[in-house]
Amino acid sequence: MSAVYRIVFFIFLCLHVIHANAQAAGTALPNLDSILQQHYAATGDFSRLQSRRVKLRIIGMAPFEIPSTVEAKRPNLLRRDVFLQGQVQSSAHDGKDAWKIDPFLSSGKQTVNMPTDELPALIEEAYFDGILVAAQKSGFQLRYQGEEKLDGKSVHVIKVSVPGTGESSIYLDASNFLEVKRVQKRPVMGQMTELEIFSMDYRKQDGLQLPFRIEIGTKGASQRMRMIIDQVDNNPVIAASRFQRPAGN
Repeated sequence: MSAVYRIVFFIFLCLHVIHANAQAAGTALPNLDSILQQHYAATGDFSRLQSRRVKLRIIGMAPFEIPSTVEAKRPNLLRRDVFLQGQVQSSAHDGKDAWKIDPFLSSGKQTVNMPTDELPALIEEAYFDGILVAAQKSGFQLRYQGEEKLDGKSVHVIKVSVPGTGESSIYLDASNFLEVKRVQKRPVMGQMTELEIFSMDYRKQDGLQLPFRIEIGTKGASQRMRMIIDQVDNNPVIAASRFQRPAGN
C-alpha cells in the first residue's frame, strides 16, 4: 500500500467513523415523548390533585392592582372571580356549559353565555393538568419543532393543536423542562392577535413546581400584563355548584 493510498484510506476510515458516530448521536437526539416525560417529571405529579384555588393580583390592566381568584376541579371545571371597583366579574365552565356575570356590561348581574371570543381561553384554562397532558390524553396533535434559543437559553419548542381553540407553541427550558413561554393566536377585541405568555418565578409547593409570576402581552410588546400569584391551595373542598350557572339567573 503506497503512502498516498494509506493516507486516502485513513481519511476515508475517519469519515466513516465520524458518520457512524453522527448516526448514533442522532438516535439519542431529543424526541417528543422523552421531552414530555421529562417535563412531567419536572413539574411533579398533578394526578394526585382533585382541586385547587389560586389567589392572584393582575397588574397592568388598570392603574391599580386587580385581585382575582381562580378555582378549578377535575375533570375540567373552572371558575374565575375578578374583584373590580366593589363588583365581581365571574366566569365559569362546568365541563359543558360556559357562562359569565359582568356587572359592567348592559346585562348587569344577569348570567349570560360566554362570548365566543372568550371561550377558547376559558376551555384551555379548564384543562386541569395543563394543555400538554390534555393533548396527549385527548389525542390532539403534538409536534416537536426542535431546539431554539430564548434569551440566550436553549429551549425545546412543542406545537399543540387543540380543536376549536387553535395552535399554541410551548417553550420548555432545556435545562429543567419547565414551561417558560407560550405563543398563541387568540381573538382580542374582535381581532386575532398573537399573544406571548411568559411563566417565571417557579416555586415548589406540595411537591409541585408552580409559576408564581405570569406575564402576557402581544408579540414583541415591551409592556405586559402581569399576574402575581399570592396563594395556592391544593385539594381544597369546592362544591360543584360553584361552577354551575346560577339557577334562575
